[in-house]
Amino acid sequence: MSFEVQEYKGKRKNYNPQHKFPLIRLLLLALAAFFAYWSGLTSKIADALPLPGNSDEVPIETWESRCQLYGGTPFELPRGLAQCSWILDDSVPVVRLPNPFLRYVASLRKGEKSKLHWVAPVEDFKDAILVVHEDSARAVYLRYMNEDSTRFWISKNTGCKFPGVCPQLPLEWSALPISEGFDFEGQESLLAMDVFYGIGEAPIYPVLPGRVIEIGRDSLGFFVELDHGYNVASKTSGMGAIGDSLSVGDSVGIGSVLGRLLPRDSAMFFLTVRQNGQFVRWTDFYALTHPVLPDSLSSFEKSIGF
Repeated sequence: MSFEVQEYKGKRKNYNPQHKFPLIRLLLLALAAFFAYWSGLTSKIADALPLPGNSDEVPIETWESRCQLYGGTPFELPRGLAQCSWILDDSVPVVRLPNPFLRYVASLRKGEKSKLHWVAPVEDFKDAILVVHEDSARAVYLRYMNEDSTRFWISKNTGCKFPGVCPQLPLEWSALPISEGFDFEGQESLLAMDVFYGIGEAPIYPVLPGRVIEIGRDSLGFFVELDHGYNVASKTSGMGAIGDSLSVGDSVGIGSVLGRLLPRDSAMFFLTVRQNGQFVRWTDFYALTHPVLPDSLSSFEKSIGF
């Protein structure tokens, strides 16, 4: 038995003396890289990749940019104030205005053209005064912040929370409400009405615009009942006389005379206010619609810069 032994040879590539260094390829690659850098192609590729810092920077919003965004014209005013104004006519869509209150005020426009001026401190553009110009008429609203940090609008013209009902005092001059503890005959009536003192024969006015639904006379004297809308009704009783030519179905404003007090130095009349069918005390009803005292409104205006 015989066998053959062969020497092990590793897997080595045979060196080819004719193989040359790829210099031309390297030169072409370098030229391509230089061209890409010189043409800005590398920067464009880098910017397109999701790398840190490649995201678009969000511009800082200012009162000017926000005003212009909603179609207004910005103005700088003295004492650190700024103003954003809109000229409203049939060519300006109300939906361009930035908040529901401005859109509501704009919808009340009666003339062909009106102007809205939002005036506020530059540092806090939320605490504002809105001035409305329409022909020669002018209305002013204050964006007031309550103690609980809620904000609402107050009509400077009436002192009422706006929009909403705005009751006025029923006498042309001061009327003194009688407190619940006052002792007079028939005090139980205070559970269903409020009682006022006034000067004899003084005219009595509606607390809100409305429509006359009943006129009559009872044990207290003449009375007039009104429907004011908004689920609010009122009844004025104890009058000595009814207003001239007043009849059921008439529409009355706060300047209309319902009747007059009895001819006494100190006469009483009775007022009943019902909201959603329930009796509401006059002091509560009035305070709800007049949440800010006049002195506080004046201080608020001064704090803004007016």
